[in-house]
Amino acid sequence: MSESTTPAVDLDRIAEAVRRAGLLPFIAGDTQVAAILPSRVMRIVVPGHNPPQGIAEWSRALNIRFAPDAALFARTFNATTYLPKMVTAVTDQGDVHIRFQHTFNWVGGASESQVREEVRQFVLATLGAFDRLEARFPDTWASGADDV
Repeated sequence: MSESTTPAVDLDRIAEAVRRAGLLPFIAGDTQVAAILPSRVMRIVVPGHNPPQGIAEWSRALNIRFAPDAALFARTFNATTYLPKMVTAVTDQGDVHIRFQHTFNWVGGASESQVREEVRQFVLATLGAFDRLEARFPDTWASGADDV
């Protein structure tokens, strides 16, 4: 039986995976890689001895009256989607914010294809989730429709 090891996952490997997923990575300090898109930011944070976390936030905030709809949307999304997971939060200002999160399981290291494919999956699934949010909660100002 042969013994093999997988290399540790560091910021450079994550940045390369983000680049291969079609996005321009930005390395911030020694703890995160970000990809900035129009009205969207995705980050993969490597917090020291904890597993890397993929984080993305929807750029829009919803009025508090949409909180029940947003919570139901998040529950349904999470029940039908492996990654990322969606959470809603009501701010002190009374807005509903939506965030996506995924914990990468690279504690023991990972091969190049494992890092590349898991980052790619996080990027594509998150972009798809943003599109689903836009369809469910359209920006009435952008579309010229009356405010609801």
